Amino acid sequence: MSKYTPLVKDMQKDLKKKGFKISLEQTYQKLVKANFIDVDGNPTKWTIENGYVCVEYSYPQGMQASQEQQDQADVLEVLNRLPQSAVHYNDVPDLSKIETKPLKKAIKSALNDDALSAAGRKKWKNVLKDIESR
Repeated sequence: MSKYTPLVKDMQKDLKKKGFKISLEQTYQKLVKANFIDVDGNPTKWTIENGYVCVEYSYPQGMQASQEQQDQADVLEVLNRLPQSAVHYNDVPDLSKIETKPLKKAIKSALNDDALSAAGRKKWKNVLKDIESR
């Protein structure tokens, strides 16, 4: 089984459409380091529980797939605004290792630039609210 799952491939395609020059391997590595996918290329429990991607069902896929793609695009929109130095990890990638100040800045930047979908804006506003309440 390839680590380059449809999730990884779709995210790379979305990034290319937005003008980013990123390889499939770079996309995979960035998503693993951010704990959005596991080493097999599947969404992590955290990613699913927090609504960043939907659990994929074999039938029907229809609109769910397009919502999943939009969720992925929203996540990558914020991640790409983070400086590489803001993500700290070791053998186990963990989003709690992202420094909060750069994350808040990345979220606010994506919100201010109106770069997120309506659902993504709502989700990221909740993340921002959670971070600021700590």
